[in-house]
Amino acid sequence: MPRAVVLNTASKASTTGGTFADTLTANNLDSLSVPSLQSGRGNIIRMWGIDSASVCELSLTSNRPDTTHDPQFGIRFNIPPNLGGSAGTPASAPLLEPPNSIPIFSGDTLAMTVTSTASDAVVVSWLSEYQDLPGVSAKFATWDRVQQLRTSDIGVRVIPVASGTKGAYGTARAINADDTRWTGSRYYALVGFTVQIPVTTVSFRYSGWGNQRYGCPAGVPFLTTSNFFLDMAAKYNEPLIPCFSGFDVGNVLVEVADDAASTSPKVDVLCVECSADPSVGGY
Repeated sequence: MPRAVVLNTASKASTTGGTFADTLTANNLDSLSVPSLQSGRGNIIRMWGIDSASVCELSLTSNRPDTTHDPQFGIRFNIPPNLGGSAGTPASAPLLEPPNSIPIFSGDTLAMTVTSTASDAVVVSWLSEYQDLPGVSAKFATWDRVQQLRTSDIGVRVIPVASGTKGAYGTARAINADDTRWTGSRYYALVGFTVQIPVTTVSFRYSGWGNQRYGCPAGVPFLTTSNFFLDMAAKYNEPLIPCFSGFDVGNVLVEVADDAASTSPKVDVLCVECSADPSVGGY
């Protein structure tokens, strides 16, 4: 069945402040709605969030009790201020971590409201796993499969910039726009990346993943982003390392979203070069 892992982000650039007074809206190309699924169910497997300056509390609700218990407050998460940094440069806080997950159901809609201080920017991102998303057959591999086909390791610079609107994604930048040392006849398994400065969310988007986003947070307390996707695969014992062809690097797009405007984290993408497609037989 068509399997996919999808990154979504919801944000508000400037809150009005007050007790659950602000509702986050989905970023461009993202959604708070669960797509139609053949099995009827998926899972949120990771979630993280940030407030630009103050303490914040998030309420995640759904119209289905099996997801978030009740429609009043559902699942509440605290987002501490200035985590690992100072005002203006905080890092995102982990909200949902493996092995925990939250079930979500076909056709349902999530809602995110926050208690915050007026004029703060709030950003929340999450990864949802679907075993049967129609129209998508994403290329993901296991670490064992990647090791079997490894020819070398490579780290490549790409310089996406966050939007001038806080919380929104900036202009997409091709993964080969700033460093062209890719080999067309090889395949690449994206195991993680490093950044120069903290940023809330780094998104990768590729036609081989059904044009869906995939990504993670960057910076403190997520100091092991160099192996983020590899670690995900190990923790869930599933193929969660995204793969792409060297001939197709111009279609692998990198975007960043942050609580600050126009952040430029200077991303060094870490890949294992493989002699053949590591996703074949990986799921």
